[in-house]
Amino acid sequence: MRNKILLIGAVAFVAYILGSRAATVQIDKGESVRHQLVRMWNDPKAKKERAKAAKKAKKAAEKALDKVRR
Repeated sequence: MRNKILLIGAVAFVAYILGSRAATVQIDKGESVRHQLVRMWNDPKAKKERAKAAKKAKKAAEKALDKVRR
C-alpha cells in the first residue's frame, strides 16, 4: 500500500513539473517584448480574428441601437 502511494505521488509530482514547464513561454533571447507584440499584431491569423471580432461587435451595436430606437 505504501509503495502504491509513493508511486502515485511520484507520478503526480513529475506530471506537475512537466506541465508547469510546458506552460512557460519560450522567448527568443534577442527578441524584445515590443518586437514580440509587433510580430503578434501583424500575424495574419490575429488580423482575421480582430476583423471577425470587429464585425461581431458592430452587429451587436446595431442590434442594441435598433432595440433602443423601438
